[in-house]
Amino acid sequence: MVNTQELSLLIQEAAALSNKSNWSKQDERRNAYLLSAISAVKAGASLVDIDRDRVNALAREHGLPVTRFGKAEDTQRETEWRGWQAFVEQRDMLEGAPMINHVGTYSQMGYFVPDGFYPQLFAALKAADPLFNDGDVTVIHDTTGRPLPIPVASDVENIAVVVGEHDQSNTEVDIASVSQKVLGAYSYITPRMVVSLEAFQDLPASFSAVSLFKRFVYDRVARGVSADMLNGNGVGKTLGLLPSLEALGTVPVVASGAFAVGEDFPDYTAANSIGPQDLANLLAALDPAYLASPKCAWLMNNSTLGFLNGLTDTIGRPIEIVKYFNGTPSIYGIPVKVSPSMPGIGVSQTPVILGALDYWITRLVVGEDSGIQVFSEAPGLAENGAVALRFFIRADGTLAFNDVNAPAPMVMLRNHS
Repeated sequence: MVNTQELSLLIQEAAALSNKSNWSKQDERRNAYLLSAISAVKAGASLVDIDRDRVNALAREHGLPVTRFGKAEDTQRETEWRGWQAFVEQRDMLEGAPMINHVGTYSQMGYFVPDGFYPQLFAALKAADPLFNDGDVTVIHDTTGRPLPIPVASDVENIAVVVGEHDQSNTEVDIASVSQKVLGAYSYITPRMVVSLEAFQDLPASFSAVSLFKRFVYDRVARGVSADMLNGNGVGKTLGLLPSLEALGTVPVVASGAFAVGEDFPDYTAANSIGPQDLANLLAALDPAYLASPKCAWLMNNSTLGFLNGLTDTIGRPIEIVKYFNGTPSIYGIPVKVSPSMPGIGVSQTPVILGALDYWITRLVVGEDSGIQVFSEAPGLAENGAVALRFFIRADGTLAFNDVNAPAPMVMLRNHS
């Protein structure tokens, strides 16, 4: 069936072009296109079909992949799946037996593809530490892993002094402490996830392959990198926040324990509990200049937060030291950041940090060699009709502070030994 509207538009443009006295090279090419398009539309083709063929012809001419256009009724998720068909991560993920045999029994990737499957994935969750988040710390996004010096200075030792009316002295004093912290880039890679080609073909019935991959791989990266940002020992990885504070010689506040709440808690000691007075002492130990930081926060794990939530007075009334605003916990008006890699309450442990978290700098390097890596020819893949994918990123972190004579931007609470 001839599309008369498209045919009319083509003829009108060709007529207007023919009235030009002098043609440029571009006009000549356009006229050739219009003549061929008019012939094609008369034969029943559409302008969309013509444009598709022209795009693919140019692609073949330049050695590029030919674009396969989906049907109009294809969903966005199915189109995305086709574009990412070569991608997946690395555990052996098979669909299992043919779907005709899955009546009452599903295995491996078959969990994601049976007919009538509920279109929502309930994935197990595990929190990552906030040292990976732009909103909680200082994050530098970079494209190369070259050494990156971070200037660090301190001049708290020097202050202005009173001088007499005719005092002409002008004593020269340098900035007390000037140095730098250098950020590098440690490589992080997720385990590969191998997926059969059959699973790729059937996944769009319930989940796109790329959305399933993203759902898990970014969570793996966040949990792996952020844990090292907090506790890394500096050997082949970042020197994390806690070891950095220890290396500076930061003197921790020693807990007195929750027994200070009342006399009805004989089992609470300074070694196995913390109380409101401990947190008040920690708050007093932090210099007010750091308390003014917009990223000042408490760091503790969820068990420690739960312990503080459960504290009561001597007659069993909740102390309510933890307040909630729109679901966000805070103590003494300062937000609490739940950090699963923080130590829990216990003998000689450091269950709480308070301070200006913007002084922790996390560097994430995502260059040309970073991101999704596809494997199709590794041993055990192509010959078995499978593809594999993993995620690669480089990262490092540092505490932007070096002056042992100045107040540290963060303070620690430690249980008694």
